[in-house]
Amino acid sequence: MKAFSAAINCIEKKNLIVNRDYEFFLQDIHMDSFESIWRYKNGEIVKHIKPRSVIRFQIAHQNNNKTIYLKRHNREFVGFWRLFSLFFHRKSLSQGYLEFENICEFRNSNLPTVIPIAAGKKFFRFFWAESFLITEDFYPYISLEALLKDRPNFFTGQEGKHRKRVLINEISVLARKMHENGFNHQDFNATHILLHYDNESDVPKLALFDLQRVEKNKIFKIRWKIKSLARLNYTLPDKIFNKKDRINILLFYKGKDRLNFLDQLQWIWIKKKTARIKRHTEKKYQR
Repeated sequence: MKAFSAAINCIEKKNLIVNRDYEFFLQDIHMDSFESIWRYKNGEIVKHIKPRSVIRFQIAHQNNNKTIYLKRHNREFVGFWRLFSLFFHRKSLSQGYLEFENICEFRNSNLPTVIPIAAGKKFFRFFWAESFLITEDFYPYISLEALLKDRPNFFTGQEGKHRKRVLINEISVLARKMHENGFNHQDFNATHILLHYDNESDVPKLALFDLQRVEKNKIFKIRWKIKSLARLNYTLPDKIFNKKDRINILLFYKGKDRLNFLDQLQWIWIKKKTARIKRHTEKKYQR
């Protein structure tokens, strides 16, 4: 959908950067300053951990209900980058601005992602910052993780196998396009891949979200495909995706029909990286 890939025209205000399409919307709902957004109390808690929290709330505006996500990054130490910012404009000094910037850069490269509304940052005692990001709900897209959990039979049977092959191809092509444009989503997995099947098509429309952790480099990106495909591989359930499906991830990423010797070495590397991710995740949950 065009709304998830169109370039963003931004304006900057005190402590804010705003998607111009939402400037008057924020004014109408009296959320057009850092303080008014940061102190917003209503909404459903979606995530709450020490570094950040996410709430979801609905706003009635011009006879329409908008579902909004507000991600707050609690006070963080930005260190001596703060001194650097006095001489060079650095919007990504805070986590909220960083993700807003990443979203805009993805869209400028025609990489589909969520709709950003605004981001804000405020400094404390010079070296500390609070920040936030506001995005609009990505309906009708859902996460691949949710689809696999709620509708596992969607990829079984003869039609399901075809849909699964098409899905793997689309995700692999998206990963390749992302890397070719100099970006690497460091959490490229089923949780952060959004998809939508339009008009009973077997070809899903894809998008990515949670762009807080994105590497940017147009030269040194050899390991990106190993890391990304391993993260994806780990989050695909064994009951749905077999060995052939997983090999197809690398095949489709490379646009090939078969793996040569070097490709096979990369596949071994991906499997080993997947195993390390699994061990690390299991240890993390055991703590």
